[in-house]
Amino acid sequence: MLVRMLKFGVLLIAGAALVAPLAASAQGAAGSRPVTTASAAMPPMTAPAAGAEAAAAKPAPRLVARATKRAPVVQRDPQVYLFRGLANVFSLGMDDMSKELKAQGIPNKVLNHANWPSVAADITAKYKANPKATRPIVLVGHSLGANAVLLMGQQLARNGVPVDLVVTFDPTTKGPVAPGVRRYLNLYQSNNGWAEALDVPPGAGKRVVNSDVRKRTDIKAAVSHFDIDKNRVLHQQVVAEIVRLAGGKAKPQAKSGTM
Repeated sequence: MLVRMLKFGVLLIAGAALVAPLAASAQGAAGSRPVTTASAAMPPMTAPAAGAEAAAAKPAPRLVARATKRAPVVQRDPQVYLFRGLANVFSLGMDDMSKELKAQGIPNKVLNHANWPSVAADITAKYKANPKATRPIVLVGHSLGANAVLLMGQQLARNGVPVDLVVTFDPTTKGPVAPGVRRYLNLYQSNNGWAEALDVPPGAGKRVVNSDVRKRTDIKAAVSHFDIDKNRVLHQQVVAEIVRLAGGKAKPQAKSGTM
C-alpha cells in the first residue's frame, strides 16, 4: 500500500513538471495574438500621398481676362464725285473743292456733267461687290452739273444703291428728289434768274435743305450763278459735311475762293 502511494506521488510530481512548460507556452502564444478590440480593428492612418501634397501646395490658378474679339475694321472706299457745268469750263470751283477735299484725306474725282451715267454704273458695280466698303457716296455739282447729280441720285436709288449726300450749287431744275438719297443740300441764289429751290416731297422733312445764299448772313459778298460754286464759306460747309460722313474731323482750310 505504501509502495502504491509513493508511485502515485511520483507520477503527480512528474505530470506537474510536464504541464508547467505547456501552460507557459500557451500563455506566450496568447500574448502574441492581435488585440481584437474595436480600436485595434481599425486600419492604421497612412500619410498623404506625395501627389496630393503637391496638389495642395500649388497656388490657385490666376484668372486671366481674355481680350474681347473686335470686329474687323472695314477699309472704306469713299465715292465722291464733283461735276462741272456747261462746256466743262464754267464750274472751276469744283476743282478748288476737289483740292480741299484731298487736303482733308478724301479721294474724289471731278468730271463733266455728261459723264454721270457711266459714273453711276461704276458706283453701282462697286457697291454690289462690297456694300460696306463703298461708302459714303457723295455727289456734288454746279449748274448743269447740279442737274446731273439729281438725275444720278435717282438712278442710283433705282439700282438699290443708297446715296449719303447730294449737294447742288444753283441747279436749274427742281428735281428729281429721290427717296433713296439720305440728304440733299441745295445751295442756291433765289434772285439770279437761273437757280431753283428743290421740291420737298411730303414727309421728306429735314432730308431736303434749300439754303438761299441771298438770305444768309455769313455770305458777305454778292454771288452770281457763275461764281457761287467758288464761294469759300460754302466750300467749308460742304467739305465739313463730307469729312464727317467719311468718319473724320475737318482740318482748318486754307483761304481760297471768294467770300
